[in-house]
Amino acid sequence: MQKITLYEATTMLKDHIEMWSDNRFWVTAEIKSLSRNPSGHAYLELIQKAGDSDNTIAEARATIWRNVATGLFSKFLFATDRHLAAGMKVMLAASFSFSQKYGISLNVTDIDPTYTVGDMQQRRQEIIKRLGERGLMDMNKSIPYPIPVKRIAVISSENAAGYSDFLKTLSGNKYGYTYFTKLFPAVMQGDKTEQSILAAFSMISGECFDVIVVIRGGGASTDLLAFDSEAVAMACAQSAIPVITGIGHQRDVSILDMVAYHNAITPTATAEYILAGTTAIANRLSEMTLALAMATEKYMQQNKAKLEQLALQTENVKRLFVGKSRGKLDSQRERLSTVSNHYLELQKRRLEGYSERLELLHPDNILRRGYTITTCEGRTITSPEGIKPGQIIETLTANGTIASTVVPTT
Repeated sequence: MQKITLYEATTMLKDHIEMWSDNRFWVTAEIKSLSRNPSGHAYLELIQKAGDSDNTIAEARATIWRNVATGLFSKFLFATDRHLAAGMKVMLAASFSFSQKYGISLNVTDIDPTYTVGDMQQRRQEIIKRLGERGLMDMNKSIPYPIPVKRIAVISSENAAGYSDFLKTLSGNKYGYTYFTKLFPAVMQGDKTEQSILAAFSMISGECFDVIVVIRGGGASTDLLAFDSEAVAMACAQSAIPVITGIGHQRDVSILDMVAYHNAITPTATAEYILAGTTAIANRLSEMTLALAMATEKYMQQNKAKLEQLALQTENVKRLFVGKSRGKLDSQRERLSTVSNHYLELQKRRLEGYSERLELLHPDNILRRGYTITTCEGRTITSPEGIKPGQIIETLTANGTIASTVVPTT
Protein backbone atom coordinates (compact mmCIF):
# COMPACT_ATOMS: atom_id res chain seq x y z
CA MET A 1 0.00 0.00 0.00
CA GLN A 2 1.45 3.32 -1.03
CA LYS A 3 1.95 6.22 1.31
CA ILE A 4 0.65 9.65 0.24
CA THR A 5 0.05 13.00 1.89
CA LEU A 6 -3.37 14.39 2.81
CA TYR A 7 -3.06 16.93 0.03
CA GLU A 8 -2.28 14.14 -2.45
CA ALA A 9 -5.28 12.14 -1.19
CA THR A 10 -7.68 15.04 -1.47
CA THR A 11 -6.29 15.87 -4.89
CA MET A 12 -7.06 12.33 -6.03
CA LEU A 13 -10.67 12.77 -4.79
CA LYS A 14 -10.92 16.13 -6.53
CA ASP A 15 -9.70 14.59 -9.80
CA HIS A 16 -12.21 11.75 -9.52
CA ILE A 17 -15.09 14.20 -8.96
CA GLU A 18 -14.04 16.39 -11.87
CA MET A 19 -13.71 13.34 -14.13
CA TRP A 20 -17.15 11.99 -13.03
CA SER A 21 -19.25 12.03 -16.18
CA ASP A 22 -22.57 12.22 -14.32
CA ASN A 23 -21.45 15.07 -12.07
CA ARG A 24 -24.34 17.32 -13.14
CA PHE A 25 -27.87 16.71 -11.84
CA TRP A 26 -31.06 18.18 -10.44
CA VAL A 27 -31.25 17.84 -6.67
CA THR A 28 -34.24 18.53 -4.40
CA ALA A 29 -33.65 19.77 -0.87
CA GLU A 30 -34.77 22.24 1.78
CA ILE A 31 -32.81 25.40 2.44
CA LYS A 32 -31.69 25.39 6.06
CA SER A 33 -29.84 28.70 5.81
CA LEU A 34 -28.88 31.19 3.10
CA SER A 35 -26.49 34.11 3.20
CA ARG A 36 -25.20 36.47 0.51
CA ASN A 37 -21.69 37.79 0.59
CA PRO A 38 -21.07 41.45 -0.26
CA SER A 39 -19.00 40.17 -3.14
CA GLY A 40 -22.16 38.69 -4.68
CA HIS A 41 -21.64 35.01 -3.88
CA ALA A 42 -24.39 33.10 -2.04
CA TYR A 43 -23.84 30.30 0.45
CA LEU A 44 -26.47 27.75 1.42
CA GLU A 45 -26.92 24.86 3.79
CA LEU A 46 -29.18 22.22 2.29
CA ILE A 47 -30.90 19.46 4.19
CA GLN A 48 -33.31 16.59 3.62
CA LYS A 49 -35.74 15.42 6.30
CA ALA A 50 -37.24 11.98 6.74
CA GLY A 51 -40.84 12.15 5.50
CA ASP A 52 -42.94 14.64 7.48
CA SER A 53 -40.65 14.47 10.51
CA ASP A 54 -38.00 16.94 11.57
CA ASN A 55 -35.24 14.31 11.47
CA THR A 56 -32.45 15.36 9.11
CA ILE A 57 -31.12 12.46 7.08
CA ALA A 58 -28.79 14.37 4.74
CA GLU A 59 -26.99 17.71 4.75
CA ALA A 60 -24.65 19.52 2.39
CA ARG A 61 -23.15 22.91 1.72
CA ALA A 62 -23.84 24.69 -1.56
CA THR A 63 -22.49 27.74 -3.34
CA ILE A 64 -24.02 30.02 -5.95
CA TRP A 65 -21.23 32.01 -7.50
CA ARG A 66 -21.61 35.69 -8.27
CA ASN A 67 -21.77 35.23 -12.04
CA VAL A 68 -24.81 32.96 -11.60
CA ALA A 69 -26.41 34.37 -8.41
CA THR A 70 -27.90 37.58 -9.83
CA GLY A 71 -29.72 35.86 -12.69
CA LEU A 72 -30.76 32.90 -10.53
CA PHE A 73 -32.28 35.03 -7.75
CA SER A 74 -34.04 37.27 -10.28
CA LYS A 75 -35.45 34.26 -12.08
CA PHE A 76 -36.82 32.84 -8.83
CA LEU A 77 -38.31 36.19 -7.73
CA PHE A 78 -39.99 36.76 -11.10
CA ALA A 79 -41.54 33.29 -11.13
CA THR A 80 -42.65 33.10 -7.50
CA ASP A 81 -42.88 36.75 -6.40
CA ARG A 82 -40.82 35.70 -3.42
CA HIS A 83 -37.18 35.94 -2.50
CA LEU A 84 -35.31 32.70 -2.13
CA ALA A 85 -35.15 32.10 1.62
CA ALA A 86 -34.56 29.58 4.36
CA GLY A 87 -37.37 27.08 4.86
CA MET A 88 -38.15 26.73 1.16
CA LYS A 89 -37.94 23.48 -0.72
CA VAL A 90 -36.03 23.89 -3.97
CA MET A 91 -34.89 21.99 -7.04
CA LEU A 92 -31.36 23.03 -8.00
CA ALA A 93 -29.16 22.23 -10.95
CA ALA A 94 -25.82 21.43 -9.32
CA SER A 95 -22.61 19.50 -9.47
CA PHE A 96 -20.19 18.37 -6.79
CA SER A 97 -17.03 20.36 -6.31
CA PHE A 98 -14.19 19.65 -3.97
CA SER A 99 -11.64 21.87 -2.31
CA GLN A 100 -8.60 20.43 -0.56
CA LYS A 101 -9.14 23.09 2.14
CA TYR A 102 -12.96 23.38 2.48
CA GLY A 103 -14.09 19.91 1.49
CA ILE A 104 -16.98 18.81 -0.71
CA SER A 105 -19.92 21.08 -1.63
CA LEU A 106 -22.52 21.60 -4.32
CA ASN A 107 -21.93 24.12 -7.05
CA VAL A 108 -25.40 25.49 -7.98
CA THR A 109 -25.89 26.72 -11.55
CA ASP A 110 -29.70 26.89 -11.99
CA ILE A 111 -33.03 26.58 -10.19
CA ASP A 112 -36.52 25.35 -11.11
CA PRO A 113 -38.96 27.80 -9.47
CA THR A 114 -42.00 25.70 -10.41
CA TYR A 115 -40.89 23.04 -7.92
CA THR A 116 -40.83 25.56 -5.08
CA VAL A 117 -44.13 27.09 -6.15
CA GLY A 118 -45.71 23.66 -6.23
CA ASP A 119 -44.35 22.77 -2.82
CA MET A 120 -45.45 26.10 -1.34
CA GLN A 121 -48.92 25.72 -2.79
CA GLN A 122 -49.13 22.16 -1.59
CA ARG A 123 -48.11 23.13 1.93
CA ARG A 124 -50.47 26.10 1.83
CA GLN A 125 -53.39 23.92 0.75
CA GLU A 126 -52.56 21.33 3.40
CA ILE A 127 -52.63 24.05 6.08
CA ILE A 128 -55.94 25.40 4.79
CA LYS A 129 -57.38 21.89 4.73
CA ARG A 130 -56.29 21.15 8.29
CA LEU A 131 -57.68 24.45 9.52
CA GLY A 132 -60.95 23.73 7.76
CA GLU A 133 -61.21 20.24 9.22
CA ARG A 134 -60.77 21.72 12.70
CA GLY A 135 -63.43 24.35 12.06
CA LEU A 136 -60.90 27.18 12.38
CA MET A 137 -61.36 28.94 9.04
CA ASP A 138 -64.55 30.72 10.15
CA MET A 139 -64.11 30.62 13.93
CA ASN A 140 -62.95 34.23 14.30
CA LYS A 141 -65.60 35.41 11.85
CA SER A 142 -68.32 34.01 14.11
CA ILE A 143 -67.40 36.38 16.98
CA PRO A 144 -69.89 39.28 17.34
CA TYR A 145 -68.28 42.48 16.11
CA PRO A 146 -68.36 45.12 18.88
CA ILE A 147 -70.16 48.35 18.01
CA PRO A 148 -68.75 50.84 18.44
CA VAL A 149 -65.08 49.88 18.58
CA LYS A 150 -63.21 51.91 21.20
CA ARG A 151 -60.15 49.90 22.32
CA ILE A 152 -57.77 48.58 19.64
CA ALA A 153 -54.78 46.27 20.04
CA VAL A 154 -52.25 46.73 17.23
CA ILE A 155 -49.72 44.11 16.14
CA SER A 156 -47.12 45.87 14.00
CA SER A 157 -43.62 47.21 13.87
CA GLU A 158 -43.31 50.48 15.75
CA ASN A 159 -41.32 52.08 12.94
CA ALA A 160 -43.42 50.73 10.09
CA ALA A 161 -44.91 53.29 7.74
CA GLY A 162 -48.12 51.27 7.70
CA TYR A 163 -48.51 51.68 11.46
CA SER A 164 -48.07 55.43 11.09
CA ASP A 165 -50.65 55.51 8.26
CA PHE A 166 -53.10 53.56 10.40
CA LEU A 167 -52.82 55.95 13.36
CA LYS A 168 -52.98 59.03 11.14
CA THR A 169 -56.14 57.85 9.38
CA LEU A 170 -57.78 56.80 12.64
CA SER A 171 -57.02 59.95 14.65
CA GLY A 172 -57.52 62.41 11.79
CA ASN A 173 -61.09 61.38 10.98
CA LYS A 174 -63.48 64.23 10.17
CA TYR A 175 -66.10 63.02 12.63
CA GLY A 176 -63.97 63.56 15.71
CA TYR A 177 -64.21 59.95 16.85
CA THR A 178 -61.57 58.99 19.41
CA TYR A 179 -60.04 55.56 19.97
CA PHE A 180 -57.65 53.99 22.44
CA THR A 181 -54.82 52.11 20.71
CA LYS A 182 -52.01 50.06 22.19
CA LEU A 183 -49.09 48.72 20.16
CA PHE A 184 -47.81 45.20 20.69
CA PRO A 185 -44.53 45.39 18.76
CA ALA A 186 -43.66 42.57 16.38
CA VAL A 187 -41.14 41.94 13.63
CA MET A 188 -43.15 42.01 10.41
CA GLN A 189 -40.61 40.49 8.02
CA GLY A 190 -37.75 38.06 8.26
CA ASP A 191 -37.09 34.86 10.18
CA LYS A 192 -38.42 36.20 13.50
CA THR A 193 -41.81 37.32 12.15
CA GLU A 194 -43.76 34.21 13.11
CA GLN A 195 -42.50 34.02 16.71
CA SER A 196 -42.95 37.75 17.38
CA ILE A 197 -46.53 37.73 16.06
CA LEU A 198 -47.37 34.71 18.21
CA ALA A 199 -45.87 36.45 21.24
CA ALA A 200 -48.01 39.55 20.55
CA PHE A 201 -51.21 37.48 20.32
CA SER A 202 -50.29 35.84 23.63
CA MET A 203 -49.83 39.21 25.37
CA ILE A 204 -53.11 40.60 24.03
CA SER A 205 -55.11 37.64 25.35
CA GLY A 206 -54.60 38.89 28.91
CA GLU A 207 -56.04 42.37 28.26
CA CYS A 208 -59.42 43.86 27.32
CA PHE A 209 -59.76 45.10 23.73
CA ASP A 210 -62.58 45.37 21.19
CA VAL A 211 -60.52 44.34 18.13
CA ILE A 212 -57.02 43.27 17.14
CA VAL A 213 -55.43 44.67 13.99
CA VAL A 214 -52.40 43.09 12.31
CA ILE A 215 -50.78 45.62 9.98
CA ARG A 216 -47.59 46.15 8.04
CA GLY A 217 -46.59 48.58 5.33
CA GLY A 218 -46.43 47.79 1.66
CA GLY A 219 -43.81 45.39 0.42
CA ALA A 220 -43.14 42.43 -1.77
CA SER A 221 -45.06 39.25 -1.23
CA THR A 222 -41.67 37.69 -0.56
CA ASP A 223 -42.12 38.86 3.03
CA LEU A 224 -45.50 37.21 3.48
CA LEU A 225 -44.38 33.66 4.26
CA ALA A 226 -44.90 34.14 8.00
CA PHE A 227 -48.52 35.12 7.36
CA ASP A 228 -49.09 31.69 5.80
CA SER A 229 -47.86 30.09 9.02
CA GLU A 230 -50.23 27.51 10.49
CA ALA A 231 -49.35 28.58 14.03
CA VAL A 232 -50.11 32.25 13.30
CA ALA A 233 -53.39 31.31 11.58
CA MET A 234 -54.42 29.22 14.60
CA ALA A 235 -53.61 32.05 17.01
CA CYS A 236 -55.82 34.36 14.96
CA ALA A 237 -58.66 31.86 14.54
CA GLN A 238 -58.76 31.01 18.24
CA SER A 239 -58.62 34.63 19.39
CA ALA A 240 -61.62 35.65 21.51
CA ILE A 241 -61.40 39.10 19.89
CA PRO A 242 -62.19 39.88 16.21
CA VAL A 243 -58.98 40.23 14.15
CA ILE A 244 -58.66 42.66 11.23
CA THR A 245 -55.69 42.30 8.90
CA GLY A 246 -54.08 45.02 6.84
CA ILE A 247 -50.88 43.38 5.65
CA GLY A 248 -50.41 45.75 2.75
CA HIS A 249 -50.36 43.50 -0.29
CA GLN A 250 -53.25 43.49 -2.74
CA ARG A 251 -52.04 40.67 -4.97
CA ASP A 252 -51.84 37.79 -2.52
CA VAL A 253 -54.22 36.79 0.25
CA SER A 254 -52.40 35.09 3.10
CA ILE A 255 -53.87 32.32 5.24
CA LEU A 256 -53.94 34.81 8.11
CA ASP A 257 -56.18 37.03 5.94
CA MET A 258 -58.47 34.05 5.30
CA VAL A 259 -59.05 33.17 8.96
CA ALA A 260 -59.29 36.76 10.22
CA TYR A 261 -62.65 38.39 10.92
CA HIS A 262 -61.98 40.87 8.11
CA ASN A 263 -59.17 41.44 5.60
CA ALA A 264 -58.82 45.17 4.94
CA ILE A 265 -55.73 44.70 2.69
CA THR A 266 -53.84 47.85 3.79
CA PRO A 267 -53.27 49.64 7.12
CA THR A 268 -55.16 52.69 5.86
CA ALA A 269 -58.09 50.53 4.77
CA THR A 270 -58.05 48.88 8.21
CA ALA A 271 -58.52 52.26 9.90
CA GLU A 272 -61.24 53.17 7.40
CA TYR A 273 -63.07 49.90 8.15
CA ILE A 274 -63.12 50.69 11.87
CA LEU A 275 -64.26 54.26 11.18
CA ALA A 276 -66.99 52.97 8.87
CA GLY A 277 -68.34 50.78 11.67
CA THR A 278 -68.48 53.71 14.08
CA THR A 279 -70.06 55.94 11.42
CA ALA A 280 -72.68 53.31 10.65
CA ILE A 281 -73.82 53.06 14.27
CA ALA A 282 -73.74 56.86 14.63
CA ASN A 283 -75.90 57.23 11.50
CA ARG A 284 -78.21 54.50 12.73
CA LEU A 285 -78.65 56.26 16.05
CA SER A 286 -79.36 59.54 14.26
CA GLU A 287 -81.92 57.83 12.03
CA MET A 288 -83.57 56.19 15.03
CA THR A 289 -83.68 59.51 16.90
CA LEU A 290 -85.28 61.25 13.91
CA ALA A 291 -87.70 58.37 13.36
CA LEU A 292 -88.70 58.44 17.01
CA ALA A 293 -89.31 62.20 16.89
CA MET A 294 -91.41 61.87 13.73
CA ALA A 295 -93.36 58.93 15.15
CA THR A 296 -94.04 60.88 18.33
CA GLU A 297 -95.24 63.91 16.40
CA LYS A 298 -97.44 61.72 14.19
CA TYR A 299 -98.87 59.95 17.19
CA MET A 300 -99.63 63.25 18.90
CA GLN A 301 -101.36 64.59 15.78
CA GLN A 302 -103.37 61.39 15.32
CA ASN A 303 -104.49 61.38 18.92
CA LYS A 304 -105.04 65.12 19.33
CA ALA A 305 -108.72 64.88 18.29
CA LYS A 306 -109.16 61.83 20.49
CA LEU A 307 -107.64 63.69 23.41
CA GLU A 308 -109.94 66.67 22.81
CA GLN A 309 -113.01 64.39 22.57
CA LEU A 310 -111.90 62.58 25.68
CA ALA A 311 -111.47 65.91 27.47
CA LEU A 312 -115.02 66.95 26.44
CA GLN A 313 -116.44 63.62 27.56
CA THR A 314 -114.59 63.96 30.82
CA GLU A 315 -116.07 67.45 31.36
CA ASN A 316 -119.61 66.18 30.60
CA VAL A 317 -119.17 63.24 32.92
CA LYS A 318 -117.84 65.57 35.59
CA ARG A 319 -120.84 67.86 35.25
CA LEU A 320 -123.28 64.95 35.31
CA PHE A 321 -121.56 63.45 38.30
CA VAL A 322 -121.49 66.78 40.13
CA GLY A 323 -125.20 67.33 39.35
CA LYS A 324 -126.19 63.90 40.58
CA SER A 325 -123.99 64.26 43.62
CA ARG A 326 -125.47 67.66 44.42
CA GLY A 327 -129.02 66.20 44.23
CA LYS A 328 -128.01 63.34 46.50
CA LEU A 329 -126.41 65.76 48.92
CA ASP A 330 -129.57 67.94 49.02
CA SER A 331 -131.74 64.88 49.59
CA GLN A 332 -129.45 63.59 52.28
CA ARG A 333 -129.32 67.09 53.86
CA GLU A 334 -133.17 67.17 54.02
CA ARG A 335 -133.30 63.67 55.46
CA LEU A 336 -130.62 64.56 57.96
CA SER A 337 -132.54 67.71 58.93
CA THR A 338 -135.79 65.75 59.40
CA VAL A 339 -134.08 63.03 61.37
CA SER A 340 -132.24 65.60 63.46
CA ASN A 341 -135.41 67.53 64.27
CA HIS A 342 -137.26 64.34 65.16
CA TYR A 343 -134.40 63.20 67.33
CA LEU A 344 -134.16 66.57 69.07
CA GLU A 345 -137.93 66.62 69.69
CA LEU A 346 -137.77 63.14 71.15
CA GLN A 347 -134.89 64.04 73.40
CA LYS A 348 -136.71 67.23 74.45
CA ARG A 349 -139.75 65.23 75.51
CA ARG A 350 -137.55 62.83 77.42
CA LEU A 351 -135.88 65.71 79.21
CA GLU A 352 -139.27 67.23 80.08
CA GLY A 353 -140.35 63.85 81.50
CA TYR A 354 -137.17 63.64 83.52
CA SER A 355 -137.71 67.21 84.72
CA GLU A 356 -141.27 66.48 85.88
CA ARG A 357 -140.11 63.37 87.70
CA LEU A 358 -137.30 65.29 89.36
CA GLU A 359 -139.76 67.98 90.37
CA LEU A 360 -142.02 65.41 92.00
CA LEU A 361 -139.07 63.95 93.87
CA HIS A 362 -137.94 67.32 95.20
CA PRO A 363 -137.97 67.22 99.09
CA ASP A 364 -140.26 70.28 99.30
CA ASN A 365 -142.91 68.57 97.19
CA ILE A 366 -142.56 65.37 99.21
CA LEU A 367 -143.09 67.34 102.46
CA ARG A 368 -146.19 69.04 100.98
CA ARG A 369 -147.70 65.65 100.45
CA GLY A 370 -147.56 65.06 104.24
CA TYR A 371 -144.22 63.39 104.57
CA THR A 372 -141.79 64.53 107.29
CA ILE A 373 -138.10 64.25 108.04
CA THR A 374 -136.94 63.56 111.63
CA THR A 375 -133.45 64.40 112.82
CA CYS A 376 -131.60 64.04 116.09
CA GLU A 377 -128.55 66.07 116.74
CA GLY A 378 -128.32 66.80 113.02
CA ARG A 379 -128.58 63.08 112.05
CA THR A 380 -131.54 61.87 109.99
CA ILE A 381 -133.48 59.19 111.90
CA THR A 382 -134.66 56.26 109.86
CA SER A 383 -135.17 53.84 112.80
CA PRO A 384 -136.08 54.18 116.51
CA GLU A 385 -133.06 52.24 117.46
CA GLY A 386 -130.42 54.26 119.16
CA ILE A 387 -132.85 56.97 120.37
CA LYS A 388 -132.65 57.52 124.11
CA PRO A 389 -135.22 59.05 126.38
CA GLY A 390 -134.71 62.69 127.10
CA GLN A 391 -133.13 63.39 123.67
CA ILE A 392 -134.71 66.12 121.63
CA ILE A 393 -135.70 65.26 118.10
CA GLU A 394 -136.82 67.64 115.34
CA THR A 395 -139.52 66.91 112.84
CA LEU A 396 -139.39 68.82 109.55
CA THR A 397 -142.78 69.49 107.88
CA ALA A 398 -143.84 71.49 104.84
CA ASN A 399 -144.75 74.46 106.98
CA GLY A 400 -142.17 74.31 109.77
CA THR A 401 -140.21 72.31 112.33
CA ILE A 402 -141.57 70.59 115.43
CA ALA A 403 -139.25 69.86 118.39
CA SER A 404 -140.10 66.88 120.68
CA THR A 405 -138.57 65.26 123.77
CA VAL A 406 -138.25 61.50 123.77
CA VAL A 407 -140.01 59.88 126.76
CA PRO A 408 -139.58 56.30 127.87
CA THR A 409 -142.18 53.81 126.83
CA THR A 410 -143.99 51.62 129.36
